[in-house]
Amino acid sequence: MSLLIIPKEEKKKEEPSEVLIDTSTAEKPEDVAREFIACYLVGYDIIRLRFRQRATEYRAYIKDIIRRKLVGVETIEESATHMATHCLLGHVEFPVKDALSRMHVLAQSMHKDAMMALKNGDFSLAKDVAQRDDEVDRLYFFVIRQLKMAVQNRFMIEEIGLSTSRDCLGYRLIAKSIERIADHAARIGQVTPTLKYPIIDNIIVSISEMSNTSIRVCQEAMKSVYQLNIKQANQAIAKTSKVTKLEKETIEQILLAKLSIRTVLGLRLILESIRRTAEYGADIAEIAINLAKKGKFS
Repeated sequence: MSLLIIPKEEKKKEEPSEVLIDTSTAEKPEDVAREFIACYLVGYDIIRLRFRQRATEYRAYIKDIIRRKLVGVETIEESATHMATHCLLGHVEFPVKDALSRMHVLAQSMHKDAMMALKNGDFSLAKDVAQRDDEVDRLYFFVIRQLKMAVQNRFMIEEIGLSTSRDCLGYRLIAKSIERIADHAARIGQVTPTLKYPIIDNIIVSISEMSNTSIRVCQEAMKSVYQLNIKQANQAIAKTSKVTKLEKETIEQILLAKLSIRTVLGLRLILESIRRTAEYGADIAEIAINLAKKGKFS
């Protein structure tokens, strides 16, 4: 057991940290974007870019990445050869647990809407679900930024809504699992327009039952995180076996239905995404158990 005493007078206001990205060595805009996101994740407040060639193309690409993928980043300076951004949203205004809760709500909504699009053959809704994945990515990157900064600066632990530095790894894994749940909802949305309709009602009913069970796994897993409830976490994990059983039964129905090869392959991908969603939920529940035990130890 250890005790960390943090006198309030030691919490000095730090100057915004800055970094410069020279794009001259980049071969394509994606290279610059990866470096920019890396600087954002490690906690730089101000990120400056120097353009030597293809400035218009690179600047437009970075602005698009900022708009779609990053929370709280604004352009504060811009010229033909330079650009500077500032991350304005801090950890106090948007604690990690609040960001995770928002991620979960968005991912769950995406999954439910993806299933509605599948059931009704609503390709417009399916496309909308796929596009919403960016919102979850934005929150994911923001959470990782906060956790990385907290690991480097222990003064931040309580400010981002956590108890100890040991929590950081657990919450990072939870964030990644939620991000992957959203990815699978987006994949269902992408696959749905490739299916040949109509699809037999009993297959849709079976897929819906599997989906509902998968969502319940995730809901119970997240509740176990918020409450550090080991019993509830174990209940969530136990439900994953039902999802696996439903997947096997639904595959048998699909193979007997004599659907087109394209539709069979598409439905198999959808079933896989639903199962993976439940498995990520179980991963979250296991992390909740770890966090609960660490809480008792500390």
